[in-house]
Amino acid sequence: MMTATMTRTELRIAMFSESYLPRISGVAHSIYAMARGLRDLGHRVLIAAPRYPGYTDEDPDVVRFPSVRPPQDREFPLGLPYSPAVWRRLEDLEFDVVHSHSPFLMGAAGARLARRRRLPLVFTHHTLYDEYVHYAPFVSPRVSVPAVRAYVRRFANRCQVVIVPSRMVTARLRTQGVITRIECIPTAALESDAAAHRDVSAARAAFNIPAGRPVVVTASRLAREKSVDLVLSAFATVRTTHDAVLLVVGGGPEEENLHAVAQSLGIARDVIFTGLLPHTRALDCMATGALFLYASQTETQGLVLVEAMALGLPIVAVDAGGIADAVRDGETGFLTPVDPAALAGKVRALLDDPAEARRMGERGREASAAFTIPVIAARLAALYESLFVPAPRPACGIGH
Repeated sequence: MMTATMTRTELRIAMFSESYLPRISGVAHSIYAMARGLRDLGHRVLIAAPRYPGYTDEDPDVVRFPSVRPPQDREFPLGLPYSPAVWRRLEDLEFDVVHSHSPFLMGAAGARLARRRRLPLVFTHHTLYDEYVHYAPFVSPRVSVPAVRAYVRRFANRCQVVIVPSRMVTARLRTQGVITRIECIPTAALESDAAAHRDVSAARAAFNIPAGRPVVVTASRLAREKSVDLVLSAFATVRTTHDAVLLVVGGGPEEENLHAVAQSLGIARDVIFTGLLPHTRALDCMATGALFLYASQTETQGLVLVEAMALGLPIVAVDAGGIADAVRDGETGFLTPVDPAALAGKVRALLDDPAEARRMGERGREASAAFTIPVIAARLAALYESLFVPAPRPACGIGH
């Protein structure tokens, strides 16, 4: 373990996460990207995550705990961090920092390792966990919401530092009683040349979209908390005046219901559901868009919005959660109330003014540079290093 007076060019970081490859999610992709960014800086990163049956890691610095598939989400195995063999491997390795990306099963395993080895514990608060209690429908929200908040508060206050991706999350955690150090570092999974080499023509051809027809894009996990039904309602209004197509990139448990919503709104022929795609392919599809439309109100930051900005797409999104930290209203896009008519109005404005849409897209592309992997990896490494710097002594008379 490093002492407070030691410095080193290489840090050894153990990351623990409930969500990692091959799962397609913002958290999984950002952890993969951050590990790569930190390794490029000369640090070593080991990732501990649940096992996915049939999946074999090419990365030797990934360890897998046994897992079970919960009935409410079979695509999201839960790690069981009790394997003696995995713990022996972890105990045989030297680490300087433990970084948990969840407060639950895998996060608690990371906290256990940090406690046993007397290591600094860092926690990235990726998700508004109390907004996801509908995945436990057998418990009343009146019970589950305060219970989840209390649990997250206790976990966060055990850590040396909590990383949040937006100011909104800082305010929310402080309100809920988190008193430990909080640092705002955006989540990043962007390559420096994210817009390069995107195969837009192939993506259009794959879904039979005519070259001249404008594409409105949205992308997310198709789950209730992402409010894709609100996107469909807004697009139904847009479609009454504009010959556009809506490309819905992603998959998830609500996909069948969303097909039915599109049918009921009379826009089924103008909405294309791509299904779950590999990340590179998803970016190709997003790059076909004239603009990006988003309605989730549970984002801590909205990583997909930053990806859309990097591709040069102006944004139309609801002004909720941490989205305002990524999208500058009136500059890189428009933020609206949670209202399909308001969303539709801004979509129409951009479709009617392609020159302004391009200007917003260019400003978004420039702004996205602050979210690239090298930039965020350097900030994260500096935060780790700060954990080993002695706190300054108080001036004479202070603290007595």
